[in-house]
Amino acid sequence: MTRRYAAVIVLALLFLAALVGQRFWGSDPYAQNPAIRLLDPSLAHPLGTDNFGRDLLARLVVGARWSLLGAAIVCGGTAVVGFAVGALAATGNRTTDDAIGRTVEALLAMPGLVMALALSSVLGPSFGNLIFALVATSWPSYARLSRALILKERNQNYVEGAVAAGAGQVRIVTRHILPNVLGPAVVLATSDFGKVILGLAALSFLGLGMQPPTPEWGAMINEARGYFQSHPWQMIAPGLCILLTVLAVNLLGDALRDALDPRMRRRTARQSRKSTPRVVVRQAASQSL
Repeated sequence: MTRRYAAVIVLALLFLAALVGQRFWGSDPYAQNPAIRLLDPSLAHPLGTDNFGRDLLARLVVGARWSLLGAAIVCGGTAVVGFAVGALAATGNRTTDDAIGRTVEALLAMPGLVMALALSSVLGPSFGNLIFALVATSWPSYARLSRALILKERNQNYVEGAVAAGAGQVRIVTRHILPNVLGPAVVLATSDFGKVILGLAALSFLGLGMQPPTPEWGAMINEARGYFQSHPWQMIAPGLCILLTVLAVNLLGDALRDALDPRMRRRTARQSRKSTPRVVVRQAASQSL
């Protein structure tokens, strides 16, 4: 629990810094000052300055906006597209299911990051094209998961009872099946959030994402790689931001799985009911002694 609370606090601080951090810090992340280039950390510049004399902390704060926003857009887009396609395959006829299944298998056979790299290279280096490339290459895993989960839940007794009661297919999927597949879906989305941040940083490092002078964590690592030996903090700072974000998101995903999975809640409730009589017996025995 402590780790999960720590993950929530870290993510809250990151989002807060991305939203309002620049107002409180006040330094212009785009202002160049060659007179103070490559300064070491100090009170005026807690993380130092880069090779153009720009405040590194201010650029990290602004870069968090693009990294977190981009990852949120990619995860949301892939979840919507993937689960819609998976639901169509699970509820459609045999021909539709086979066509979608073969397409998903073909796309999953190729490395997603390599496909995103090729697609973003063809579309051109920009943040929007990078987002589109990641969404277009990431939805097959969501589609396969949602199809498997829906097919599994359709064979449960509560679905058969809903069918016997006259419920329509849309109501069965949205009212009965969706709550039971929401937990695994959220876990997959949150775990992919960290992967997407890494993918954004990797492709931005290659120059396919956000273009200068706009800061982005992966692009900042690329800009600082020439000064790693003399000023390693230039690369370590954005790398730590990526590491903390990915770690916090993965821990939060585990917490959301426990909170949103109905089976997990029922299992916890049964365990608590079973342990309650034992506690009462132990208390009574201690009092008698």
